[in-house]
Amino acid sequence: MRHCGAPCRRAALSVVMLSAVMVSAAVASSLSMFVGICAAQNPSAQVRRFELRIENARLANPLKALHVERGDSVEIVWSADRRTVLHLHGYDIEVTVDPEETKVMAFQARAAGRFPIEIHGTRHTVVIYLEVQPH
Repeated sequence: MRHCGAPCRRAALSVVMLSAVMVSAAVASSLSMFVGICAAQNPSAQVRRFELRIENARLANPLKALHVERGDSVEIVWSADRRTVLHLHGYDIEVTVDPEETKVMAFQARAAGRFPIEIHGTRHTVVIYLEVQPH
């Protein structure tokens, strides 16, 4: 068997580099197609941010529900006057808020419907609902 030396190694390296470039291009193309499809599914999707405060185990604001559309990115920023555990049903998100700090529930609104957000403690008390509308 004949050994071809440096020219063969350079040719093999060129083939490997070309293959890596082709794979990278294919991945980039697939990713951009995926992002385009997601954007096309809900072109009006937006970030919906709500700042809510719990005082004396109740919502300080008289809101009954938070309204978003399916596909929206949602951020609920919580503060409380005492240690409070909050749970968003249907999305199974739970945060513990300590006094004088904020905690964020951040998620993509994927499921349409009406979902309670409760304080968990000795009792489960609904403080507000998240209403996700189909677009």
